[in-house]
Amino acid sequence: MSQKLPLFILTLILILFAGCKAPLPELSPADQAAADTLDIPTEVLQALIAKPLYEFNEEDIDTYLPYLQYTIPDLRERMKHLARKNLGQPYEIYLLGEYPVEIYDRQPLYILDKSDCVVFTEHILAMAMGYDWQSFFSILQRIRYKDGVVSYINRNHYGEYDWFKNNSWLADDITNELGGKYIELDTSHVKKGKFFARHGVPYDMPEDSLEWSYVPMKAMPLVLSKLQTGDLVGVVRGYKHNNWIGHFGMVIKDDDGTIYFLHSTRPAVKQQLYLDVLDNVQASNMEKAGHNAPIEIRNAEIKLYNKDHKDDPKPYEPVKYYTLGYHFLRVKEDPLSTIMKEGQELRLQVLPIYSDAKKTSKRDSVLQGLKP
Repeated sequence: MSQKLPLFILTLILILFAGCKAPLPELSPADQAAADTLDIPTEVLQALIAKPLYEFNEEDIDTYLPYLQYTIPDLRERMKHLARKNLGQPYEIYLLGEYPVEIYDRQPLYILDKSDCVVFTEHILAMAMGYDWQSFFSILQRIRYKDGVVSYINRNHYGEYDWFKNNSWLADDITNELGGKYIELDTSHVKKGKFFARHGVPYDMPEDSLEWSYVPMKAMPLVLSKLQTGDLVGVVRGYKHNNWIGHFGMVIKDDDGTIYFLHSTRPAVKQQLYLDVLDNVQASNMEKAGHNAPIEIRNAEIKLYNKDHKDDPKPYEPVKYYTLGYHFLRVKEDPLSTIMKEGQELRLQVLPIYSDAKKTSKRDSVLQGLKP
């Protein structure tokens, strides 16, 4: 009996602890007034305030967004609140697609429990502008797709070519204003037809190009103080003349002037001092330069060899890309007013139409031929 007593006591303790929950936070007078006004049960709002955003479900979003609209009237401050409430959200890349609207990419149209850099940025923006689940979901698709028309060919696949241009209703490009005489120009040559073909999407589009700009790393210390909460950041990556937007995040500026970079990256959403980010990037670029130097020499030799051996060329060795600088957008005061008239609501559109895109599948060609 004496040998069983400790086990019994241990079991009892485990049962008691399993039944214990951390007490919910008391609501402030302002939060209690919001709960009463919006008809949100006190214990429901307490639970939502206590848990991280990435543990919310759809019903939680539907309840929490009107509370935020009521208590935090400034859009950029709502972005700050939501971004920090999502710190620690697990990272995973390639999370969203068009399923079940289309079946080319069978990932869903939204996800709440994990993110990559683009998913994090777009979801925070849509939640900050939304006032319930329906508005959040509709705004999210308006951000992710050209004119909000859900289709793989309308998705903003390229940051510099698609995302910035198609979201001009949402944010203003402030890169040139911030960088001034220090900005660097680049030209992207986009071959979407080949991109679609690689992913098994039967559409073709003409090649296109776009000149765009970024603030180079050397000028960033002059730019930091000009940034504001909610500014969107496109991280420019590349090697020599092959540059692209390779990462997304957002700026948070505290009342004391401290500038942070919030983004989704391995292993989870994090907040970093922007100065620390710049220091880390400089160190990484130096390490990559040392790695690339001997490869560049060998690739130069391969280039000479291939000139004389066109029938049997050698492949070039891959190099590591650099972080070259940043592209910045500033969210408008009231983005939805630029695309909506009074009395209108955003609704999901499912019309896979892009004026320059032509479907190329054999099946569609046959069916078109059968039409009278």
